[in-house]
Amino acid sequence: MSPDNMEELSPAELSPELTKHFRGLCVWLPLKLFGLAPFRAALSEKMQLARYFHEKIQLIDGFEVGPYPDLSVVTYRYLPGRGDADAFNERLVKKIQEDSRIFISSTRIDGKFILRLAISSFRTHLADIDEALDVLEWSAKQLAEEN
Repeated sequence: MSPDNMEELSPAELSPELTKHFRGLCVWLPLKLFGLAPFRAALSEKMQLARYFHEKIQLIDGFEVGPYPDLSVVTYRYLPGRGDADAFNERLVKKIQEDSRIFISSTRIDGKFILRLAISSFRTHLADIDEALDVLEWSAKQLAEEN
C-alpha cells in the first residue's frame, strides 16, 4: 500500500490496547456490571414479542404466517384477493419502508417472497409491536384498494 492510500488511525477508534477494535468490551462491561439477569430478561421479552406478533398477524385478514418462531424473527406475507402475491408483498415492503414508522425486511423461501419482522433491539417493546401490526394492516389495505 502506498503512503497516499493509507488512512490515519484515530485513537478514539482503537481499543484500550491501541491496536484493533475491542468490540467485546461493549458486551463484557455490562455483563460484569449487571450480570446475566437483564440479558436473559431482554431475550425472553423479545421471544414473547415475536410469538405475540405471530399470533396477532394471523387475526388480520389476508395475512398468512410461517412457522411458530423459535427465535425473535417472524415470517409472514399478505395474500391479496387477486394478482401476484409476490409482487404485492414487494410493494408492501416498499410502502412500509417509505412510511418509516417501522422497518421490516424480506426474503425468498421456497421461491415465495416472504416478509420478516426481526425483534432484536432492546428498545422494542409491546407498543412497538402493536404499532407494527397497525402499520401492516393499514398498508396492506391501502395497497389492496389500489389494485
